[in-house]
Amino acid sequence: MTQNIRETLAAVRPLLGGSAAFTAGNSLLGVVLPLRMEAADYPVALIGAIMAAYYMGLAFGGLRAKHVILRIGHIRAFSAFAALTAAVCLAYDFFFTPVAWVVLRVINGFCIAGMATSVESWLNERSSNETRGRVLGFYMLVFYLAIAGGQSLVNVAPVQSSDLLMLSSALIGLSLIPIAVTRLGKPDISNIRVLRVREIYAASKVGVVGAGVAGMLIGSFYALAVVFARQVGLSASEAAMFMSVVVLGGLGFQLPVGMLADRYDRRIVMSVILIAVGVSWWLLSLSFANGVPLIALMVMALAFGGAISSVYPLCVAQTFDRLDRRYYVAASGRLLMVYSIGATIGPLLASMLMSVFGPASFFVFESLIAITYAIFVLFRVKSAPQIPQGEREKFVPLPDISPAVMALDPRAEPEEKARDKPMEGQER
Repeated sequence: MTQNIRETLAAVRPLLGGSAAFTAGNSLLGVVLPLRMEAADYPVALIGAIMAAYYMGLAFGGLRAKHVILRIGHIRAFSAFAALTAAVCLAYDFFFTPVAWVVLRVINGFCIAGMATSVESWLNERSSNETRGRVLGFYMLVFYLAIAGGQSLVNVAPVQSSDLLMLSSALIGLSLIPIAVTRLGKPDISNIRVLRVREIYAASKVGVVGAGVAGMLIGSFYALAVVFARQVGLSASEAAMFMSVVVLGGLGFQLPVGMLADRYDRRIVMSVILIAVGVSWWLLSLSFANGVPLIALMVMALAFGGAISSVYPLCVAQTFDRLDRRYYVAASGRLLMVYSIGATIGPLLASMLMSVFGPASFFVFESLIAITYAIFVLFRVKSAPQIPQGEREKFVPLPDISPAVMALDPRAEPEEKARDKPMEGQER
């Protein structure tokens, strides 16, 4: 078993290293930028709009980055995306104006989507049918740890200095090294099918709506949680720790949530988790008048991170239960597009509420979204029967950057006897 793990890691170690480097650099950037805008007394609504632009770029990159890769090749495309992203990191310091930062955030999101698509398709090319699921597991572990580690780097220098932007640029630039020095095959991403959102919605309303809700929850959190933390009195290092705890909660909850989702109706599991966290965060927002101990905030961050990080993979699994296997990669791309749209809208709405009603409304917004979606899912449970356990796909944790990672998902492997599942009509 140990030998198999070593052999699997040896085949993908450079790719995981490159992915860790640019994920950590981009994660650090996601903390530094709102902190700098908050220190410059930017209105919360403006901060939300600027941070939301990243997800607009991510959505556009999910649709168009593949064409860039096919035109110039994977290594050249990854190098171009990485170099442009590293330059963008430095440009934030030279062009400290709202309009410029909106443009830079769009470019930032597009390039990250392109880099992720390149790496994930390479990981698939380096994986066999037997090791694909294991490689996905390693990739998810690296993904979460790199995000948490990148956010913690905000403590190494003052936020208003250029050092953190230079560090972020350096990390993204370093991701080129393991890619450039490794002999990599040319993955084939030209055969990804296209599905319309309405076709997927006809098969799984819960999955499509949930992808948008997951984007609103996660997008608004990563865009504004640091601003919220600063407004309630946390230091920059405490705010970064708050963000990292949410990420680690997402990592720690994947296994238990997956076990519950595979055993019980995953719609009920998702609803219970979201209602519990939504109610607790609502109560926490009401308690800010009397002050909230840091430890209580961190415990809630851990639970909230586990809940919101489980919504998207649960929605993917819910959708796959109702599709034929040959449509999984195409459906994943459309769900990611819906997710990115939700992640663009979420920060805009949350920041407007915070600017009018104060930082406590951030909790209220997240709670309302979670509880409203949970109620919607429970109504779907009554109107659409559960698929028998033997016919359901297993829960698999997935990152929310590019659809190419679906090629690593064991559920997407072709089978000689694929189940016939509806593409149109009412959700079963």
